[in-house]
Amino acid sequence: MENLFRYTLLINLETRPDRLEHADEEFRKLGHTFERVNAIKMKVGSVGCTMSHIRCLELAKQRNLEQVFICEDDITFTNPDLLKSNLEKFDDNEEINWDLLIIGGNNVPPFQQVTDYCARVFYCQTTTGYVVKRHYYDTLIQNFKEGVTELMRNPANHQTYALDMYWKRLQRQDFWYMITPPTVTQYQSYSDIEGRVVNYEGMMLDMEKGWLKR
Repeated sequence: MENLFRYTLLINLETRPDRLEHADEEFRKLGHTFERVNAIKMKVGSVGCTMSHIRCLELAKQRNLEQVFICEDDITFTNPDLLKSNLEKFDDNEEINWDLLIIGGNNVPPFQQVTDYCARVFYCQTTTGYVVKRHYYDTLIQNFKEGVTELMRNPANHQTYALDMYWKRLQRQDFWYMITPPTVTQYQSYSDIEGRVVNYEGMMLDMEKGWLKR
């Protein structure tokens, strides 16, 4: 885990000290620290979200970091010990060729369960937390910039151009994995992006989503 989380950037709005306090408490569970990155506030919250993630990626690229863990300030570790154990197993597995590792996301089937601690994903949304390798920075930056450009032109079309929707096209062509079983969620709170109180814990902890097949 130490290797994967060595460089951790946490996105936080200046107007949300409550979320920064929450993040501090959560990372103490892991015995880990983070660097706060000032989130970009925009009239359209999803635009600011994407631009904030671009800021983190460009910072990692500028510093030439081997990899970076980018997360949002509502990240919640429901089972820190299991997460740490599975991250160590993933990091030790030299046979897995990966570009991006999702730490906490809302996965939609189908997916490929590779080991008991990770799955290859193709339709995973929610940018709560993910680790990106250096060779993949430019690919992700390009995708994010394409998506946010279209989102600014069509701000109502979140289902296509929001950050965690537009990046799915990369998942289908590259090597994206997710730590399983999912234990990382977002804590229930007011979302500046959505303008309402949200709670996605149930969906984020459910990989299978059997109700989609009904």
